[in-house]
This record gives sequence, C-alpha cells and structure tokens, in this order.
Amino acid sequence: MRFEASSRHRRRISMTSLIDVIFLLLLFFMLSSTFSRFADVELGTRGGTGAAAADLVPAFIKLSEGRTSLNGAPLPVDDLARELAHQQSVNRINVLIVSVDATANSQQLVDILLIARKLPGLGLQIVQ
Repeated sequence: MRFEASSRHRRRISMTSLIDVIFLLLLFFMLSSTFSRFADVELGTRGGTGAAAADLVPAFIKLSEGRTSLNGAPLPVDDLARELAHQQSVNRINVLIVSVDATANSQQLVDILLIARKLPGLGLQIVQ
C-alpha cells in the first residue's frame, strides 16, 4: 500500500488548551501561597484596668519633621532606645507619651513604636 505525500497532513497542535492549563496553575499557586508579613507592629489598648494617674511616670517624645525630642531635649532616634532604657531604670518611667506633629512622617512614628515595643513594662500613648 502506498501513501501519497499530498495526503499526509500535519495537524497543528492547538495552544489554547495549554495556555488555559498554565493560567489555571498560575491562578492556583497565587491563591494558595502565603505572603510573608514583615515589620508588623502590634498595637494594644490599655482599657480601664490601667494604673491610676498617680502611679504613672511619663516620658514625653515629640516628633516633627526630621526632629525627635525626649522631654524637650533634642535626641537622635539612634540614641532613643538607650536613653529610654536609662530613664526606665533611673526614673522608673512606665508610660511613653508620643506627640506627633503634622509635619512628622509615618516612618518616624513606626521607629518609635518599634523602640517602645522592645522595652518591657512601658505603656504607650499617642497624642496629636
């Protein structure tokens, strides 16, 4: 039996099904994967069970554009953790009041929150 060359047709493979499968796999992996969260800052509220006002020993931080001051004295953010730990041991501060100026940026506030989070027994209040 002889086959003629003209009767042999090459069938083209449809790429539509392959593209659909790849799309579904991509969609599945995107929806089932977890994205890591980094630099989360947990904020808690102190309800009515907090210490009485007479028991509070505050430290005051003022944030403005490019400037941070602790109890009225200018202080770089790099030295703030060390100074707050010193104030906590010497003056027994137990609450940190942070005043945020309208010119302060959010990164300054996040830096202060991360520093305050590392100090045990230190409450935090944010005022404007």
